[in-house]
Amino acid sequence: MSRFLPTALAVLSLASVAGLAHAQGPRFNQDANGDGVISAEEFDNAAKARFQRMDPNHDGVIDAGELDAMRKRMEERRAERPDAGQGQGPGGGGGGMMAAMDADHDGKVTEAEVLAASKARFARLDADKNGMLSEAEQPARRGPPN
Repeated sequence: MSRFLPTALAVLSLASVAGLAHAQGPRFNQDANGDGVISAEEFDNAAKARFQRMDPNHDGVIDAGELDAMRKRMEERRAERPDAGQGQGPGGGGGGMMAAMDADHDGKVTEAEVLAASKARFARLDADKNGMLSEAEQPARRGPPN
Protein backbone atom coordinates (compact mmCIF):
# COMPACT_ATOMS: atom_id res chain seq x y z
CA MET A 1 0.00 0.00 0.00
CA SER A 2 2.86 2.40 0.70
CA ARG A 3 3.95 2.32 -2.96
CA PHE A 4 0.34 2.61 -4.11
CA LEU A 5 -0.47 5.78 -2.17
CA PRO A 6 1.80 8.21 -4.10
CA THR A 7 0.48 6.85 -7.40
CA ALA A 8 -3.10 7.00 -6.16
CA LEU A 9 -2.71 10.57 -5.00
CA ALA A 10 -1.17 11.51 -8.35
CA VAL A 11 -4.16 9.97 -10.15
CA LEU A 12 -6.58 11.83 -7.92
CA SER A 13 -4.64 15.00 -8.63
CA LEU A 14 -4.99 14.46 -12.38
CA ALA A 15 -8.70 13.87 -11.92
CA SER A 16 -8.98 17.06 -9.93
CA VAL A 17 -7.14 19.08 -12.58
CA ALA A 18 -9.26 17.46 -15.27
CA GLY A 19 -12.37 18.38 -13.31
CA LEU A 20 -11.24 22.00 -13.13
CA ALA A 21 -10.58 22.06 -16.85
CA HIS A 22 -13.80 20.38 -17.95
CA ALA A 23 -15.52 22.99 -20.08
CA GLN A 24 -19.27 22.85 -19.54
CA GLY A 25 -20.02 26.54 -19.65
CA PRO A 26 -18.59 29.80 -18.42
CA ARG A 27 -15.43 29.29 -16.37
CA PHE A 28 -15.55 25.51 -16.57
CA ASN A 29 -19.01 25.32 -14.99
CA GLN A 30 -17.85 27.11 -11.83
CA ASP A 31 -19.59 30.36 -12.74
CA ALA A 32 -23.07 28.85 -12.43
CA ASN A 33 -24.97 32.10 -13.01
CA GLY A 34 -22.70 33.26 -15.86
CA ASP A 35 -21.98 36.69 -14.37
CA GLY A 36 -18.23 36.48 -15.03
CA VAL A 37 -17.23 36.11 -11.38
CA ILE A 38 -17.11 33.01 -9.21
CA SER A 39 -18.53 33.30 -5.72
CA ALA A 40 -17.32 31.23 -2.80
CA GLU A 41 -20.60 29.29 -2.98
CA GLU A 42 -20.15 28.55 -6.71
CA PHE A 43 -16.55 27.46 -6.07
CA ASP A 44 -17.68 25.12 -3.25
CA ASN A 45 -20.53 23.73 -5.35
CA ALA A 46 -18.10 22.96 -8.21
CA ALA A 47 -15.77 21.19 -5.75
CA LYS A 48 -18.69 19.14 -4.39
CA ALA A 49 -19.75 18.18 -7.92
CA ARG A 50 -16.19 17.09 -8.82
CA PHE A 51 -15.99 15.03 -5.65
CA GLN A 52 -19.31 13.32 -6.41
CA ARG A 53 -18.04 12.37 -9.90
CA MET A 54 -14.86 10.93 -8.36
CA ASP A 55 -16.84 8.99 -5.70
CA PRO A 56 -19.08 6.74 -7.81
CA ASN A 57 -20.33 4.68 -4.86
CA HIS A 58 -21.18 7.90 -2.98
CA ASP A 59 -19.77 6.73 0.33
CA GLY A 60 -18.10 10.09 0.96
CA VAL A 61 -14.57 8.72 0.48
CA ILE A 62 -12.24 8.42 -2.51
CA ASP A 63 -10.53 5.13 -1.71
CA ALA A 64 -7.85 3.00 -3.35
CA GLY A 65 -10.33 1.14 -5.57
CA GLU A 66 -11.85 4.35 -6.91
CA LEU A 67 -8.40 5.83 -7.43
CA ASP A 68 -7.31 2.76 -9.38
CA ALA A 69 -10.43 2.96 -11.58
CA MET A 70 -9.71 6.66 -12.25
CA ARG A 71 -6.10 5.85 -13.12
CA LYS A 72 -7.24 3.25 -15.64
CA ARG A 73 -9.75 5.63 -17.25
CA MET A 74 -7.11 8.34 -17.51
CA GLU A 75 -4.62 5.94 -19.09
CA GLU A 76 -7.28 4.97 -21.64
CA ARG A 77 -7.99 8.64 -22.42
CA ARG A 78 -4.27 9.35 -22.81
CA ALA A 79 -3.96 6.42 -25.21
CA GLU A 80 -6.83 7.84 -27.27
CA ARG A 81 -5.31 11.34 -27.28
CA PRO A 82 -1.52 11.00 -27.30
CA ASP A 83 -1.10 14.77 -27.82
CA ALA A 84 -2.98 15.60 -24.59
CA GLY A 85 -0.81 16.14 -21.55
CA GLN A 86 2.51 15.94 -23.36
CA GLY A 87 5.40 16.97 -21.19
CA GLN A 88 3.65 16.20 -17.92
CA GLY A 89 4.69 13.41 -15.66
CA PRO A 90 2.35 11.43 -13.45
CA GLY A 91 0.16 13.68 -11.38
CA GLY A 92 0.52 16.65 -13.68
CA GLY A 93 2.59 18.34 -11.01
CA GLY A 94 -0.24 18.26 -8.48
CA GLY A 95 0.61 15.17 -6.42
CA GLY A 96 1.60 17.38 -3.51
CA MET A 97 -1.77 19.10 -3.66
CA MET A 98 -3.60 15.79 -3.31
CA ALA A 99 -1.33 14.65 -0.50
CA ALA A 100 -2.18 17.89 1.27
CA MET A 101 -5.90 17.16 0.85
CA ASP A 102 -5.50 13.90 2.76
CA ALA A 103 -5.32 15.83 6.02
CA ASP A 104 -5.34 12.77 8.28
CA HIS A 105 -2.89 10.84 6.03
CA ASP A 106 -5.04 7.72 5.99
CA GLY A 107 -4.68 7.12 2.24
CA LYS A 108 -8.28 8.18 1.59
CA VAL A 109 -9.67 11.56 0.67
CA THR A 110 -13.03 12.49 2.16
CA GLU A 111 -15.48 15.07 0.89
CA ALA A 112 -14.75 17.18 3.98
CA GLU A 113 -11.01 17.10 3.16
CA VAL A 114 -11.66 18.11 -0.45
CA LEU A 115 -13.97 20.95 0.61
CA ALA A 116 -11.46 22.21 3.18
CA ALA A 117 -8.75 22.27 0.51
CA SER A 118 -11.16 23.97 -1.90
CA LYS A 119 -11.95 26.70 0.64
CA ALA A 120 -8.23 27.25 1.24
CA ARG A 121 -7.59 27.48 -2.51
CA PHE A 122 -10.42 29.97 -2.95
CA ALA A 123 -8.97 32.10 -0.16
CA ARG A 124 -5.55 32.08 -1.88
CA LEU A 125 -7.06 33.01 -5.26
CA ASP A 126 -9.29 35.77 -3.84
CA ALA A 127 -6.53 38.39 -3.80
CA ASP A 128 -8.79 41.30 -2.86
CA LYS A 129 -10.64 39.21 -0.23
CA ASN A 130 -14.09 40.27 -1.45
CA GLY A 131 -15.52 36.73 -1.54
CA MET A 132 -15.61 36.66 -5.35
CA LEU A 133 -13.09 35.60 -7.98
CA SER A 134 -12.93 38.21 -10.72
CA GLU A 135 -11.74 37.24 -14.20
CA ALA A 136 -8.23 38.36 -13.22
CA GLU A 137 -8.23 36.17 -10.10
CA GLN A 138 -9.49 33.05 -11.88
CA PRO A 139 -6.81 30.51 -12.77
CA ALA A 140 -6.00 30.11 -16.42
CA ARG A 141 -7.25 26.97 -18.07
CA ARG A 142 -4.57 24.40 -18.88
CA GLY A 143 -4.75 21.99 -21.78
CA PRO A 144 -7.46 21.11 -24.28
CA PRO A 145 -11.05 20.41 -23.18
CA ASN A 146 -11.79 16.88 -22.00
